[in-house]
Amino acid sequence: MSLKKLLTAVGVAITSLALVFSGTTSATAKKVPTAKANAGDECGRAGMVAKARGVEGSNLTCTRVTIGTAAGSLRWWYPDLKPLTTIDWTVPAGPGGYSATTEAISKTLITEGLLTTTTTDFKPGAGGTTGLAHFQGIKGKQNAALIIGIALTGGMAQVANKNTSDLLASTPIARVMREYNAIFVPAKSKYKTLKQFVDDVSTNGRAIAVSGGNVGGVDHQVIGALLKTAGVPISKLNYVVGTGSEPLTKVLSGAAPVGVIGVVDVLPYLEDNRLRILGISAPKPIPGVKGKTFTQQGYKLVYGNWRGVMAPGDISEANRLNFVKVMDVMRSTDTWKEVLATNKWYDEFAGGKDFEAFLKTHIPEIKAFIADIGL
Repeated sequence: MSLKKLLTAVGVAITSLALVFSGTTSATAKKVPTAKANAGDECGRAGMVAKARGVEGSNLTCTRVTIGTAAGSLRWWYPDLKPLTTIDWTVPAGPGGYSATTEAISKTLITEGLLTTTTTDFKPGAGGTTGLAHFQGIKGKQNAALIIGIALTGGMAQVANKNTSDLLASTPIARVMREYNAIFVPAKSKYKTLKQFVDDVSTNGRAIAVSGGNVGGVDHQVIGALLKTAGVPISKLNYVVGTGSEPLTKVLSGAAPVGVIGVVDVLPYLEDNRLRILGISAPKPIPGVKGKTFTQQGYKLVYGNWRGVMAPGDISEANRLNFVKVMDVMRSTDTWKEVLATNKWYDEFAGGKDFEAFLKTHIPEIKAFIADIGL
């Protein structure tokens, strides 16, 4: 992804934060004309049509909404949108970042009257490919969904000689967000700057343990990319795998002097002065987070984890498009905007065919990147 697009995402995220913390909601937003309409925006007169302003060139109609937090207001809406009855999630990992995303999506959809119930089936292993293979074995379930992200595409690249699954044999629904990582240490760590840590790894190599998530996952990718950017051979990295919150507990207990994890996971420990952030992989400082970016400290690297939703390969076209529209409407809600702000996530929505186009470009890029950083 280009820096320009990443910076745009930052602007969206900052706007979301401003809306949440100022108490301003879309209910008081300015009415949006047809030429600029997006699903969920306010509109001025029922029945107006914004041609080709919806996903995949579909039309939006100014409608008085009857569900969710926007109930009673006029919004640009899909006239044929049908709320989902259930989503049966497959999570290609144990509880953690993926399941936090599915929970956030599910709770938002339920709050907004766009979903009734959900189930979750955890299928960890082999860089996410175990879960992918399981999901692609599901047939005839129109309500099944798989949560994916860069950990899965990176995992597929690392086990390419063993993985027979094609991600695009499933059906892309939407990319919903991007988040960034923090490299963190105990508050009393000898490392005061990111450079001190990188230089120590360069000098002492595998004597410096770094704890993060699964092998080849986004945490591993971030630290590998940082060392490559700094000119430090990846062979010097002593990467200690931890699932869920284990990277935090390993650093807090002294089992590892340095950790890498999603920014939001570190925040509670910054507030009670137990941990410090050495660097953040975001393009700009994140509001409310005490820590400099890699680029601010001389390392030209921006690296973030996206997450998205896939449906089965045999989903009907009508159900596919409806699912995409549901996710597009979700993206516009105050509930989802608050989720983004709370979790320090960036809005990088891409629906349906746009998400598919992204994956077709991303999959070979991540494969080349994984090889390039030695994973």
